[in-house]
Amino acid sequence: MANPAASSSKDYNRGYRHPFLFGIHYLGGVGDNPRTLVELAMCQFSADLRSSPGWWRDFQNQDLREKWAAAALQRAWKIRTPSTFIDIRLSTKQVTYVLDELGGYSALVDHKNGCEVSCFERIWESHELLEKPDADALSDDISTLRNQIPSPGRNDDGVTTSLVDPFLHCLVYNKTLVSHPHSRHLRPIPSPSGDIYTVSRKYAFLPSDVTVSPTGAVKFVSYINNLESRHTSLYKRIEQTLTSILPLFEHTLTDLHRNNPLHQRIPGPCRYTVWEEPEEPEFSDDEEGWTTYERDLRHWIMNRPLHLPDVPENGYHGGLERRKHTVNLRGRNLQFVVDISEIHLQPGGPEFSGSPWRVQGMRNERIVACGLFYHSVENLTETSIAFRMAVTSPRGFNAGDAGATLRTWGLQDGDSCHQYIGSRMIHTGLGLVFPNIYQHQQTPFRLLDPTKRGHQTIISFYLVDPEIQPIVSTAVVAPQQKEWIRRAVDESMDPRVPTEVVERILECVEGFMDIDEAEGHKSKLLKVRERFWEANNNYHFCIPFDIWSAPDFPH
Repeated sequence: MANPAASSSKDYNRGYRHPFLFGIHYLGGVGDNPRTLVELAMCQFSADLRSSPGWWRDFQNQDLREKWAAAALQRAWKIRTPSTFIDIRLSTKQVTYVLDELGGYSALVDHKNGCEVSCFERIWESHELLEKPDADALSDDISTLRNQIPSPGRNDDGVTTSLVDPFLHCLVYNKTLVSHPHSRHLRPIPSPSGDIYTVSRKYAFLPSDVTVSPTGAVKFVSYINNLESRHTSLYKRIEQTLTSILPLFEHTLTDLHRNNPLHQRIPGPCRYTVWEEPEEPEFSDDEEGWTTYERDLRHWIMNRPLHLPDVPENGYHGGLERRKHTVNLRGRNLQFVVDISEIHLQPGGPEFSGSPWRVQGMRNERIVACGLFYHSVENLTETSIAFRMAVTSPRGFNAGDAGATLRTWGLQDGDSCHQYIGSRMIHTGLGLVFPNIYQHQQTPFRLLDPTKRGHQTIISFYLVDPEIQPIVSTAVVAPQQKEWIRRAVDESMDPRVPTEVVERILECVEGFMDIDEAEGHKSKLLKVRERFWEANNNYHFCIPFDIWSAPDFPH
């Protein structure tokens, strides 16, 4: 394996797509091409159909197809845009297209690993990631860990606790001691170069190194930050969970690969069929006439006949399941950040207010995909994980034509250039992997039965881009937890050695943090991330749409 400390700025332009870019430097913004409102409604229809258990066994049943089609034609699909909600009705041709392409989604179902495409492209899900005996054993090990942590860190929302917290005992540039392959001495590494927006000059997560066998079994070869190696059973359960979710990472990276461009059902711009706009008043001082003209012009802009782009006349022509490149992570060395967190609600206590829209990590960590395993969800109201993606400015309209952009893509002048691409209901056993170029957010929830407690336990795996050089990890940073070292010394030292001598030994050893110092760095790291999320919105996911800079209207 290459020297993890050698990862350089050259890697920033390599590997998979990531959200750590200055989007304002790109004409028309960054991201994928925007979907039309109709296509977003088709995505919603398709996701609804595919959320039914065993849908791939039923989609060719003609009676069911007719039932699904009738229901879809009667329904108004509510599409969320950056500034409002718009009701869309699908045509018979569009409904038929969605039903026909279920054959492509059916071909993508990975029956061997029990996973399939989720609510939108590049997102993969599994509804029963672990067998019940394995899930029960994992619950026991997490309970043991919970009981051994003196005071689990609680987030500012008052309900979220971290059992394995990657923000604690993180990498601190110019301080954390790192081993180097050609030196016997440990020494800090300097702050990375790069812009102040996407790169943290002070902190970074410490991922763990894992090896993947040719059969896909995962083994940790370095410790998980903030999880002592004495928790051997929990380590094995986490390895088992990561092994189960690894095929979802392979599918997501396959779909994210640059040789597999994202499929669009409805490409192309809108076209007008009527060009005659209302006539201006004959006299410039005709105030009533100008008022009427401006009202008529606004109505004409928003309602004149418009030929919206549509699915091909001959319908779905197959090929949705084809991939030019398939990613295989077996037999490789990978790096993952591991996070185990819980949300606990008490009767009469605060509710969970939801999480902010965000991506994981910064450019230092180069997290390319996120895997979430909802291990346990109990006595909570319905909650979902939602996704949105950055999009470029649409093409194919006249500058200032608000009617065209709003009716075609749901974008008005000044709107943020992103689109909401779906959500998935959370339940016990759900495994979900998605690319980090999508922002994600968990919706609010409260107790289902307000007289009883409720909780949600999540194990998160954040994959460092496997196509760049490894980054600094726990393979080259010894544990920084002073409590661990003190416990190890107490267990190995002759009990006759005075406590003062033990304390003096610990004081002479560099590279440790006590919990107060670690909490201080965590607080600062969280503030860095919060500022980054805000900047990431401004410069990547929420770049204002400028309707007066219409790119190349096709003639």
